[in-house]
Amino acid sequence: MKKKTSKNEIQTCETIMDTLEVVINTAKEDGLNDELFKTARPALDYLFGRLGFTDWQVAIFAVCFDNGMYTSIGMDRITELCNLPNTRMLRHWCDIDVLRERHYLSMNRYNSEVRYSVPMDVVRCLADNKAYTYKEEEVTTLDDYFCILNKRVNQRSDGNITHDELRTWALENLEKIKDTAFARAILPLGLSTTDTMVFLYICLLWVRDADDRIGFDDLERMYDNYDLPLQVRNVMRSHKSALFCHGLIENVLSSGMADPNMFCVTDYVKNELLGELNVQTDAKTTKGIIEYTKLQEKRLFYNREDAQQVAELTKLLDDTNFRGIQQRLKEHGMRTGFCCLLYGAPGTGKTETVYQIARQTQRDIICVNVEEIRDKYVGESEKNIKKAFTQYRRLCENADRKPILLFNEADAILGNRMETTRDAVDKMENSIQNIILQEMESFDGIMIATTNLTSQLDKAFERRFLYKINYQRPTADVRGKIWHAMLPDLSEADAHELGKRYDMSGGEIENVVRKLIVNNILSGTEDISLNTVTHYCDHERIGIKNNRMSIGFTSLAS
Repeated sequence: MKKKTSKNEIQTCETIMDTLEVVINTAKEDGLNDELFKTARPALDYLFGRLGFTDWQVAIFAVCFDNGMYTSIGMDRITELCNLPNTRMLRHWCDIDVLRERHYLSMNRYNSEVRYSVPMDVVRCLADNKAYTYKEEEVTTLDDYFCILNKRVNQRSDGNITHDELRTWALENLEKIKDTAFARAILPLGLSTTDTMVFLYICLLWVRDADDRIGFDDLERMYDNYDLPLQVRNVMRSHKSALFCHGLIENVLSSGMADPNMFCVTDYVKNELLGELNVQTDAKTTKGIIEYTKLQEKRLFYNREDAQQVAELTKLLDDTNFRGIQQRLKEHGMRTGFCCLLYGAPGTGKTETVYQIARQTQRDIICVNVEEIRDKYVGESEKNIKKAFTQYRRLCENADRKPILLFNEADAILGNRMETTRDAVDKMENSIQNIILQEMESFDGIMIATTNLTSQLDKAFERRFLYKINYQRPTADVRGKIWHAMLPDLSEADAHELGKRYDMSGGEIENVVRKLIVNNILSGTEDISLNTVTHYCDHERIGIKNNRMSIGFTSLAS
């Protein structure tokens, strides 16, 4: 049986951390009850003097400190550790609120589950035997305001603060910059708090990302559990919001028509109210641009049906044809964007096909890295995908020819959406897909996605891809042509023999050729005999002894 902490031991504590340890150990022995408050009275009085917390606030903080310093702890676990019934614990919500207001506890809220943790800044101060004092960041300029508003919105998205707390901060600090042109124009309008928050958030996305295509999925991030009130949706859709009346926001034009579900700030707001922030919209700053002039020419080989579809797509994207077709579609009230899907097994030439089409049609490529878009932080992935489309539109505005927006290896974002979301990650995946689907509806450019999916493609995506090219397994004859193109010194008979003998994809063939070249450089030879090539072919596939087994699909390297 553990020995209880004696009163004399408690009285000898001289630091905050030592005294907290006494409270923690006593609580473990006695639980949070009257006995604790009697036994640990000197420690509680000491902490009241140093931190200004009541007995219950100290006790609850001690429990969270012991269990939520490196992770978060839920209310059910706090109740269990405090050894209290739920009804008794509910009486002390106000004590938890005090700890949060003084920033000794931070909150996370996901799918209605509330969790708490102790920030490391608090831990460091207590370890230095100092009480923690939260310093509110000073807001004196419009730039300060939007920088800190961005942090607060991210905190709301991560569940660290509530919508009410976000709203309180935003409105109180708007008063602090009342001498700016922005505040002088907005404050006298007497907007409702809801309209003000919607407007501030749309402005924030413009200032932060030059994003002028804001949907309801964006506005959800301001609200607890992403629950955008139905009234907000209806008011925005019906143009009853005062933001329209005062010329602060407008609907985004899609194919010449106003989209009732997409919004942006007006030029008046951009130039007059936010002009001092010098929002950068130069398309040249976009990352991931592959200039068509830098792409090397490669000869690709396809099965007959695949070759016909690739040739048709290339002809379509010829600039003269493309502009004419878009004009005709617009005249008929149809969508003018072209979304294409290239799917097939790895190494079948999907990515290289896009490169060669871009080179031939003189179009730059905006390559979207799907793994970089998917962020571990809640809400960041959605921002990233929105930013990719926004930057693409900026490039289109500044380019003589519309570039290609390439989602390479997009398996992770094209799969079936989940009907029931179990956690924040599931919700994030669905949100990304919904944003892409929404963007594709009004897309006015060229989007190409490559994927290895064959059976898990979401039906909503399938409908939105106008061209879908399935890269089939190359025939022996096509494989022979690939071998001869990559090793022109091989005789046609040997190349044909390799094509018959090894059922490889273009990517696998290229790997073999690369290894052969490297070996010849190291050995100082020029050995490309059939025996040498077959040796490398036999060792290309890990764990497969039968070199005639079938793996892979079409043409040249991806």
